[in-house]
Amino acid sequence: MTALRVVVVSLVVLVFASGAQAGPRGQWTRLPGTVINFAEPGLARTTDGVLHVLYVRQSGNRDDLMHTAIRSTGAVGPTTQALAGWGSMNHPDVVRLPNGTLRVFFGGIRSTASGEPNTSMNTATAPASGTPWTLQVGKAAQTTVGYAGATTGAGLARDGTPISAWASTGEAGFHYGTDPADPDRRVPQTGCCLYQLEIAVDAAGGQAYVGFFSLEQSGEGVFVQRISPTGVQGGRMLAPGSRVGSNALNPGGRTSLTARIGAGGVYLGYGQGYPTFKTVALWRVGASRPQLVVKADRAEHVNVAAAPQGRLWLMWEQNGTIYAARTNRSASRLGAVNAIKPPSGATIYRLNGEGSAGPLDLIANMQAAGGQALWHQQVWPKLSLTGSRKGATIVFRVTDAGDAVAGATVKAGGKTLKTNSSGRATLTQAPAGRVTANASKAAYAPASASIR
Repeated sequence: MTALRVVVVSLVVLVFASGAQAGPRGQWTRLPGTVINFAEPGLARTTDGVLHVLYVRQSGNRDDLMHTAIRSTGAVGPTTQALAGWGSMNHPDVVRLPNGTLRVFFGGIRSTASGEPNTSMNTATAPASGTPWTLQVGKAAQTTVGYAGATTGAGLARDGTPISAWASTGEAGFHYGTDPADPDRRVPQTGCCLYQLEIAVDAAGGQAYVGFFSLEQSGEGVFVQRISPTGVQGGRMLAPGSRVGSNALNPGGRTSLTARIGAGGVYLGYGQGYPTFKTVALWRVGASRPQLVVKADRAEHVNVAAAPQGRLWLMWEQNGTIYAARTNRSASRLGAVNAIKPPSGATIYRLNGEGSAGPLDLIANMQAAGGQALWHQQVWPKLSLTGSRKGATIVFRVTDAGDAVAGATVKAGGKTLKTNSSGRATLTQAPAGRVTANASKAAYAPASASIR
C-alpha cells in the first residue's frame, strides 16, 4: 500500500484559447464553447503526436460535435465543427483505427424530421488530420436507446474492430463493428441501473473488457467484465473497496478503465469509501486487491490514462486541487505527485487525460470565468530528489517512481552536478548547515530537497 500526502501547490497562469495557443507547463488553456457540467471528451492520439479532442458544445438549443487538435508540445490548435446542428448529442468517445484514421462514436438525434436515420448510436470518421468528418448515415448499432445514455464508451479489438458501448434506463450494451445488421450484446443486469460504460482491450492477450458502475439493488459498485463478439464472458468482477457494505458512491464520469501500452493488463482507477471517497485506488483487473492505494480524503473525479513503457497516469481532484502522478513501468509504484491549481474560483466537474506521448494532457470540465467549459493543461511526470549526508559529502539520488534517472541536473551548494546511471550525484565540500538542492531534467517537472 502506498500512501501519499500532498502539502505544496503552485499557482498557474490562465490562457483563454482562440485559434492556436501555446500550452506550456503550468498554464491552463480554455477550449472554445460552452459545455454542460457533466460533459466528457473523447481523446485519441495519432502517430504524428497530435491529440484529437472531440466534445459536445451547446449552441443555443442545438448541439455541435467539436474537434480540437493539441500538439505534442501542449499547444492547442484551432477548434472546428466536426458535426453541427444536432437536436441532441451525448458525450463521445474516439479511437484511432489501425490505418491511422479516427472514428468517433456518440449517441444522438440529428433531427426530429420524419424518416431521420440518425437517432441512436452514431459514428463518423476522419483522416489522421482530424478533418473533415464523415457521418455514417444510419445507426452504428441495433439499439434504439443509445442516445439517452450520458456517456459513450469505445475501444479497439485486437483485430482492429471498433467496439462501442452505451447505457440507458434498463439497458446496457456493446457492439462490435459499425454494421447495425450485426447483433448488439447486453451486459446482464437485475433491475436499474448500470452507468458509464467504457471499453479496454489488453495489449498483451487481446482480451476485451467493459467497465461500469451499478446501482442495482442486488449489488452496487464499480465492476469490470470480460466481453467478446458473442457476449459477456464469465461473471462480473467487483473493484475491491468500491462498495462499503451494500452502498457505493457513483464516480460520476465514464468508468476509468484502460489497458497499458506495450505491457499486459487492464487497469481501473477509482475511489474507495462511502459516503465520500477516502482513498484513490489503482486495480489490475482480476487481482485480489489494488496495486496502489493513495490516501485522498474526499477525492473526486478519479481517472487513469496509459503512458509509454507500461506506465499509467493516475489523476483525481481533492478539495479544489487536481493531483496527477505517473507510475513506474510495472504500474506498482506511484511517482511524486503534481498538485495543480484550477483557475481562480473554478469548480471542477470532470477530469479526463491522455498520456500516450509521455506527459499527461489533462482535460478538466470546469465552471470558471466565462462559463462552463473544457480546459487543457499539459502535466509532466515529477522527479523525486533525496539526499544523504556524511560530514561534508552529500549523495543525492534522483528517481522517477523509484526508477533511477540518469543525466538529471542537481544544483546544490553553489555547484551543478549530473546524475550517473544509478541516478546519483555527489556533492563534496558541502557547506555547513542546511543545503537546499534542486533537480531538473527535460520532460520532467523539477524537484527540490533540503538536506541538513
